[in-house]
Order: sequence, then C-alpha cells, then structure tokens
Amino acid sequence: MHEKDEIPVVQRAYPEDLGETHPEHTPETDSPAIREVAPEDLGTWLGKGWRDLWKTPVALVHGLVIALASLVLLGLSWNQPWMAFSFLAGILLLGPVLAVGVNYLALQNERGQPGGAGLGWLGTLGGSIWGFAALLAVLFVIWASFVWMWIAVLNIGELAMMGQLHHLVGAMLGSGAGIISLVGVVLAAIVFGLVVFALSLATIPALLDHRVRADAPQKSLIESIGVSLKAFNHNPGTLILWALIITALFMVSIATALLALIVIFPWLGFAMWHGYRDMVEAS
Repeated sequence: MHEKDEIPVVQRAYPEDLGETHPEHTPETDSPAIREVAPEDLGTWLGKGWRDLWKTPVALVHGLVIALASLVLLGLSWNQPWMAFSFLAGILLLGPVLAVGVNYLALQNERGQPGGAGLGWLGTLGGSIWGFAALLAVLFVIWASFVWMWIAVLNIGELAMMGQLHHLVGAMLGSGAGIISLVGVVLAAIVFGLVVFALSLATIPALLDHRVRADAPQKSLIESIGVSLKAFNHNPGTLILWALIITALFMVSIATALLALIVIFPWLGFAMWHGYRDMVEAS
C-alpha cells in the first residue's frame, strides 16, 4: 500500500479579507504631514514674528546676549581674519539652536502662558537640545577647518593671514589665488548653510512642541530632524528663498556692527516658529 502524496501548502501572498491589509510604515508615512507653502507666506511669518517680538519684549534680551557674545568673539579674532570670518558664518550655522529660548517664548504665547525669560526649555528638552547643539558644532568645526585649509593651500602665505578682517576682501581680490579662494569660500558657505538649514528648519520647534504636550509622544532628536528634512524636501524653492531672506537680514546686522542683531535675532526666532506651525500638521 502506497502512502498518499502530500499536497504542498500554498502560502497566500495576499489576505482573503482586504480589511486585513495595513499601510506600509515608512519615515514619510510615520512623520507628520507637511503642507505646501508659497513665497507670500514668508511675509506672513515675518509679520507674525514682528508682532510677537513686541508683545514679548523679553526676547530682546536673547538678541542682546547673542550680539554681545558675537562681538566679543569677533574682537578676540579680529587680527586673525579667517577665524573671524568663520565666527561670522558660525552665527548663522548655530543660530537655530541658539534661538531655542525665543522658540519657547513663542510656544508660551501660543498657549496663552506668556511670562518668564524663555528658559523653561532647560527642564523640557533634556539631552536632545545638547545633542543637536553638538551636531551643529561639529558642522561648524568642519566649516572652519575647511576655510583655513582652503586658504592655506591656495595662497601658501601670500595673503596677510595675520591682517585684520576689514582688509580681507581687498587682499583676496588682489590676486588670482585670492579670487579662487573667495569663490571657494562662498560656495562652501552656501553648501554648509543649506545643509544646516535643512537639518534645523523645524527641529527645535518639533522637539519643543511634542515634549510639552501631554497628548503627544515625545519626539526623539532623529525624528525631529526627519521632520525638518521632510519640510525642506516638500518646499525646496520657497524655503531656499526663506534662507536668502535670513541671510540678507544677517548681512544687515553685520552692516550695523551686529547691533541690529539684537532685534533681528529674536524676530527671526518668532518667525521660525510660525513657519513651523504653517508647514507641519499636528500629529
């Protein structure tokens, strides 16, 4: 008597009930949805930020501290122009994390809880803020090292490396190597600036937003950076224009010996919060 041949079991590639299917989980689907923004929205962010600034004048203290610290660093490095130039760019690179206090004030205003000096984030963000600060600091060190190496290799001491900052551009335009150096530094500043801008566009607001709400899970630093990158990816043209506006306002600050930074820094911090609210939907 022969044993019956076993009938192989065929595994179904799809469920009998389509209700059993579940959407695939990806970083795109698991993170908050991003709204499209238009160039005219940028003016709205600035307008709302301006109103918030004068409704919360304590934010000017944040701008004063940043301006004074920047002036001290520039004063110490004035006779080392490449270091001074790196510090100036570093204000832009580190600006998003330095604006955490202003972002916290914006959140308090939104929740109808104005008051305080904007230092409540110290007990809220934990190590996330310091991790993000460390990331931006590493990018700043890479930027500063590139500037020094690029100039040193191209000029081999031909530029007055120990001159003063205000002599820098004239010295660079005085030779072919100097012009190439200037072009390289500008291109590097654009690349580094865009990388930092995409990483930090919504990171601090996302961290603050989810860590102070009882009905929302705390977002990790990586998740918050992902929200920022997603926002940039969905609105590259408008947000590059936003980056140019920020850079232009920073140049105004430089033209006023950084005095305008006392107002411009908190103004942009408030505008940054309203940009986050417009772009990122609630979870």
